[in-house]
Amino acid sequence: MTADRDLDPLTLAIAPPPNETPAERAAREKSEQEALQRSRCIDAELKLAKAAMKRYKKAIKVLVLGQSLSGKSTTIKNFQIAYAQKSWCEERESWRAVILLNLVRSVNIITDVLNDAGNREIRNSVDNQAQAAEGVIPTERHRSVVLRLVPLRQIEKDLKTFLGAGSSEVDFTPRFIQEFCVRSSSGWKSILDQIRNPEPGKESQLHRVACHVVSGCKEDIRWLWNDTVTKKILHARQLRLEDSPGFFLDDVERIAGLEYQPSDQDIVRARLRTTGVQEHHFTMDRANAGGVLDWVMYDVAGKRHYTYFAAWIPYFREITALIFLAPISSFNERLEEDPRIYRLEDTFNLWKTICSSRLLDQVQIILFLNKTDLLQKKLEQGIRLQKYIPEYDKANDYETVSTWFRKIFKRYYLQHSAPGRIFISHFTSVVDTKATALTLQAVQATILRNDIAGAGLM
Repeated sequence: MTADRDLDPLTLAIAPPPNETPAERAAREKSEQEALQRSRCIDAELKLAKAAMKRYKKAIKVLVLGQSLSGKSTTIKNFQIAYAQKSWCEERESWRAVILLNLVRSVNIITDVLNDAGNREIRNSVDNQAQAAEGVIPTERHRSVVLRLVPLRQIEKDLKTFLGAGSSEVDFTPRFIQEFCVRSSSGWKSILDQIRNPEPGKESQLHRVACHVVSGCKEDIRWLWNDTVTKKILHARQLRLEDSPGFFLDDVERIAGLEYQPSDQDIVRARLRTTGVQEHHFTMDRANAGGVLDWVMYDVAGKRHYTYFAAWIPYFREITALIFLAPISSFNERLEEDPRIYRLEDTFNLWKTICSSRLLDQVQIILFLNKTDLLQKKLEQGIRLQKYIPEYDKANDYETVSTWFRKIFKRYYLQHSAPGRIFISHFTSVVDTKATALTLQAVQATILRNDIAGAGLM
């Protein structure tokens, strides 16, 4: 009795019960072993979480901001190409399904437009003769080709289902344009992870079937895309698929091959729209990564309502830099969400909102005047900037126009930004990976310099 009193309560609590049978002892020891294993697993997870949090706190954090279709995701892809080749190579093959979806979706948009034009022909039969003279009515051959391309609708449906059950269509004007959208909190990376770990054989089987169907349709696709009447009808509906992300109609022969492997340029051009705020974590593996191995890049889905941006700005106080994408080629394009507003006007308003945020006073803002290739193409086609921005009264050539845009953004920056903040801008075409790599070297040096200064080491 005295010996029992000398034992502490914990020892008594965990002591084997008296008169324990061998079977009971074996069961107890097995249960204790399982509990010990669970405890070790929890300890290991906590250790990993602690290490991840430590790495996250030390990571360079960059916020990438701009309208929808401004080039945010493409810019992040370029960072990964330049500085995180290992993860980039691991993801490469997974982009095949996305690129195939982009291709098939473009074909289905064209067939939707042609079907709509054919229905209008029936409704407006009085004007048929005049329209036929202008060559803007689908012919019998168009109808036959569209009919043969119907299987691509099922391919599109299957690819969408495969890429994400949380997908939806974002309906824009005109009514037959609907953009595929995947709800994902971590951007395309979570979607690519899903592609890399599908049900056994599902991805390869789906890709093989899709390639066979697209390959069987490639002659019709090529004819339809190069046809003069088709182009006139698309032009009348103000649809320029060739200037849009995810355009691969000129590459159908290559992409439909069973051995097709996406190139860097293919992946940069691919379009996979995700919603919400996405985090992209990169471990830099290039020698010129500047000594900081972990980077986190945040991509905020484009929204027109500026109160939306104001709501999330407080969550990004720790960011080192903000890259703002301004698509300067969009001066004659209307907002998809609100056709009354020009996209560039919306970009100017967002730019002023960001520059005037006191919560971002200590954040280095880097401006990408993006889509310079498309701007130059529009100006060479004779589209005049003054028609859309009456205050512009200079020459309509690329050098003059682009320089004027830079001055306007700088003027707003100085008017709305904190005193003493340096204005940094770059002309970019982020679909050009080689040219963008040079820009990113300068951007990375700026970000690292600002991070060191913020840590009090400069």
